[in-house]
Amino acid sequence: MSSSIDTNDDESETGCSAPCLAAKRRDKAATKRALLAAAVAVFAERGFDGATTKEVAARAGVNEGLIQRYFAEGDVGGKAGLLKAVVGGICEERLTACRLAPPADCLKTEIAVFLKHELAQAEINRDFLRVLLSRALVDASLAQTLKAHYKDSRIPRLVERLQPFQVDGRLDPATDLETLAATITTFAFGLGFMQQVVLAEDPRYLEGVIDTIAATVVRGTSPGAAALHP
Repeated sequence: MSSSIDTNDDESETGCSAPCLAAKRRDKAATKRALLAAAVAVFAERGFDGATTKEVAARAGVNEGLIQRYFAEGDVGGKAGLLKAVVGGICEERLTACRLAPPADCLKTEIAVFLKHELAQAEINRDFLRVLLSRALVDASLAQTLKAHYKDSRIPRLVERLQPFQVDGRLDPATDLETLAATITTFAFGLGFMQQVVLAEDPRYLEGVIDTIAATVVRGTSPGAAALHP
């Protein structure tokens, strides 16, 4: 299947005017977005092994060859390259939401809001997450991609949101913010995927767990907490 979205998607810029280049880049960006959205749907429905690039391309309404063109990375291409790109897209959406969320007025609320946001994202992507995490268990490259997004992107963003609490003295200055952020994201994964997606826990129960986690973290990182618990 083909459409106007890929007939003009020639990467060659020779002889192109500025408006022409802008149009080509818009077409390319639209094509990539369509492929990523189609990949999420197809992977969720078929699983990684059952999905085909042909079906992804057909659902996106573009030429199958564009998957290799846009999502090949080194020796990784086809479905594997597309899956890695989807991971990046979903993680970026979470980062954007985190950046746009207004800062909370207290540390407990900040932590609780973050955890609730992670639960909401896990619910939205629940079928795809099942495919993604099962694949990461057997694909070391994909597992490293996930690790990089958590360690290099999301954790620093959470650190930025926690810093004001340490600056104004509401969070112990001895607390390592990167370690704290990593701990909170670990709780987020456990709640969002294991408790909510896999175990289908009652939302009211999860609300209580979130409140307990947030309160416990605040007590453990409050000024002077380390001196009380050497």
